[in-house]
Amino acid sequence: MDRAVMPGNNFFDYANGTYLKKLQIPADMSSYGPFRILYQLSQARQRLLLDEAVGKTDSAVEEPTDELGKLAAYYASFMNVAHVNQLGNTPLQPDLAAIHKVHDPASLAQVFGQAGRSLMYSPFALGIEQDQADPSRYMLVLDQGMSIGVNGGLGLPDISYYTDPKLAAKKKAYEAYVARMLGLSGWAAPAENARAVVDLETALAKVELPRDQTRDPLQTFNPMPVSKLAQLAPQVDWKGMLLALGVPQAGLEDRVINVREPKAIAAMAKVISGADWPVVQAWLAFHLADNAAPYLSDDFSQAAFDFNGRTLNGIAQQPARWKRGVNATNQAMGWALGRIYVAHYFPPEAQKRITGLVGELKAAFHQRLEHNQWMDAPTRQAALQKLDHFAIQVGYPKKWWDYGPLVVRENDVYGNAVRGAAFNWAHDLSRLDKPVDRDEWSMTPQTVNAYNDPTMNEIVFPAAILQPPFFDPKGDMAVNYGGIGGVIGHEMSHGFDDQGRHYDANGRLHDWWTKRSTEAFDKLAARLGAQYDKVEVLPGLHVNGKMTMGENIADLGGLNLGLQAYRNSQHGRSGPVVHGWTGDQRVFLGWAQVWREKYRPDALRRLVLSNEHAPPVARVNMPAHNIDAWYEAFQVTPGQTLYLPPAQRVKIW
Repeated sequence: MDRAVMPGNNFFDYANGTYLKKLQIPADMSSYGPFRILYQLSQARQRLLLDEAVGKTDSAVEEPTDELGKLAAYYASFMNVAHVNQLGNTPLQPDLAAIHKVHDPASLAQVFGQAGRSLMYSPFALGIEQDQADPSRYMLVLDQGMSIGVNGGLGLPDISYYTDPKLAAKKKAYEAYVARMLGLSGWAAPAENARAVVDLETALAKVELPRDQTRDPLQTFNPMPVSKLAQLAPQVDWKGMLLALGVPQAGLEDRVINVREPKAIAAMAKVISGADWPVVQAWLAFHLADNAAPYLSDDFSQAAFDFNGRTLNGIAQQPARWKRGVNATNQAMGWALGRIYVAHYFPPEAQKRITGLVGELKAAFHQRLEHNQWMDAPTRQAALQKLDHFAIQVGYPKKWWDYGPLVVRENDVYGNAVRGAAFNWAHDLSRLDKPVDRDEWSMTPQTVNAYNDPTMNEIVFPAAILQPPFFDPKGDMAVNYGGIGGVIGHEMSHGFDDQGRHYDANGRLHDWWTKRSTEAFDKLAARLGAQYDKVEVLPGLHVNGKMTMGENIADLGGLNLGLQAYRNSQHGRSGPVVHGWTGDQRVFLGWAQVWREKYRPDALRRLVLSNEHAPPVARVNMPAHNIDAWYEAFQVTPGQTLYLPPAQRVKIW
């Protein structure tokens, strides 16, 4: 803590200031704090498991058939850097040869289709999601490329990197990176082609829908038959692309696909059709090399790091080979690695403790919903029904993937990555035309994170986040309520944020709120967004309150719920004073200290421009100064920077 700072002036610095002043961000990271500390721990544990697997398996077996052998072969092959360097750009050549043959919409569609099942590239992201009108079934979804699918989207983090003059240096560095990768790949006229590629992506960026306009799920649910998509954007051979992805041919034109941004996708199709074929080929070749860089020789991986790591995020040093090997193995066989991880590092009693805590948070939310002042009775009843239907998943899923069909070959790093991508896509594709499997997760248990799935109406807490500093079973429970309790409440609140509120108790997307409650919610959300808009993170760079709205509502809800659950646990008593701190104070400090993260300036800029999460200082200060109990706990008074008059404090959940 930094006791020289008044909590009412900057609660984030008060709770974390001394720690952050002394904190050194590791040379191979863009930021550092509790999430990254646990990420390091998870990586190190996975390395031990993989090294142990390598030691237990016969390296003379070129194509193992058992799961442990496949994990060992995948990781050991990646770690054989001498062999990888010896190959140079040779693994790229068959795919580059296919790109050289692109000369019309049909051949382009073949490459776009391969993007989902290889290291090839498409500006469009195509995936499988639950049908938001009928969450019991799956459907295809097409996105302009920012959020779903494999190997989709543009090369820079956000539209602003292409269009904002303040970011011109980053764009110029990107052009140099494109040229460098084309040169390493053996592509002709790399500098000239790089200029054309960046010009093409700039044209695409100008017609894409900005991130803060993609938040309304009612606006981004546009189901239509594939035949209508073909009419919407006829310049792209959608049928050929879908067939190349492995979508069944029978009834293809009538198959329904959710086109999230119809106008943007139609405009992108026009831009692509207006490009010369040699430019399109160079564009595809660059992105292939960019996607493949982790699996290629050091000159490729170093070039990719120099731009994506150093230039965009300010990272000083490329992560060690073993860290990249763990990540690569996760990309291909994450669930196989996860099964071993939880057997070693997640005891059953931890699952039981967290499940109980989730129940407490759910009860606190029920209580707050019942006493909600701005919501009318019909909407409140439906909201309570949704909360009662929340499914809770803790630690790891009930069943695991079967990697039997995946082929892993000794010292075939590029081929293993391609087959891993193809296997994962085949798994997703196999869901089509089948009932939704409620036992499937979107996040492996070794992932340090949590999520809310609105169409499942469930919250999921992987094993790796359920440990100190988020949750310490031997520690002070007030701090736990502020830490993991706040995170649990955060995920619950996502079910009622500006996006999640549109999904009902069964995960169905529709407008189930009354007009009165909708208008009240929108006014409160707008007021909260305006608070975040005022937060200046770097000179001239402010938080985008609209883009971060869902996370901001969830942070405010999460902290409120953590505090409510703590108070409920005391059954009307004031709670013990520990180390001179009251229970309420320790809840607020527990929340503040799980967000004590420090960013490199370039990484912070990227976060603010392209991420739906606000930076840590806002995640601490903004929720706190909207909660009356925080003012009482830390004697915050008028005239202090964070002070808000009671009438201006936003109370949503």
